[in-house]
Amino acid sequence: MAFTVEVLDEVEYGHLTAGRATELCSAALSERGFDLDQVGELSVALVGPREIRRLNREFRGADRPTDVLSFEVDGPYGEMVGEVVICPACANPEMGTDELVVHGTLHLTSMDHGENFEGSEMSRVQETVMERMRGG
Repeated sequence: MAFTVEVLDEVEYGHLTAGRATELCSAALSERGFDLDQVGELSVALVGPREIRRLNREFRGADRPTDVLSFEVDGPYGEMVGEVVICPACANPEMGTDELVVHGTLHLTSMDHGENFEGSEMSRVQETVMERMRGG
């Protein structure tokens, strides 16, 4: 069975298909060296500001909305890799939802950027994936 990503669109965003999410997650996982034939299931949930604020408060102790959260379940080679939760209404227009899918997926591969995203390895990997997805 081929690697696929399920999209749960709770806010009727309508601009992220399961096919596109699968392409984006596949590119991020491949860039990190994961074998897509062995990777478990992954889902992307699109939620509103109130829900992402609740999740951010509950799981990160930050009582504010954010653009993306990642929740690892079993890890990349487990049955369920995890879930990327995105708030399209909170997305930076420069980044957009596609890049947030990649960002969240990279977090599921144990990447982190600390306080300085721009200077991080994660930023460089993310840009490489986005260039490839844009055909550049």
